[in-house]
Amino acid sequence: MQSRRSSWELPDLREGRVKAISDSDGVSYPWYGNTTETVTLVGPTNKISRFSVSMNDNFYPSVTWAVPVSDSNVPLLTRIKRDQSFTTWLVAMNTTTKEKIILQTIKWRMRVDIEVDPLQLLGQRARLVGRTQQEQPRILSRMEPIPPNALKTV
Repeated sequence: MQSRRSSWELPDLREGRVKAISDSDGVSYPWYGNTTETVTLVGPTNKISRFSVSMNDNFYPSVTWAVPVSDSNVPLLTRIKRDQSFTTWLVAMNTTTKEKIILQTIKWRMRVDIEVDPLQLLGQRARLVGRTQQEQPRILSRMEPIPPNALKTV
């Protein structure tokens, strides 16, 4: 059988034309949400205030069973390799002036390597051959700037 390969990549990112893209859901684009992800402070205030914000950023990939260049409906997928890096920023924004202040920069990476036997029964087709533990997210001690194109709406 002829070996075929398919790749899902973002050409602008791969070729270095952009440094980052926003993968938000588009509802609060380019931000992630407006529930636990945001806190609104009405000011000026005359006392120190403390707030908690949270964000649940899940790696949720999907993969087709057939190689996209296939001429048939026969499942041809034999391996899934994924290596993705993410940067998330915690930002304070003045809603009047639109000034943004980066409070934290968090980086994380997901590497997945799975062998697939499409002829096996459902539930027995895939086997993890890569790492079983992922690297933990890192909170950077030095803030990284947000690339301007990551802030643009589509």
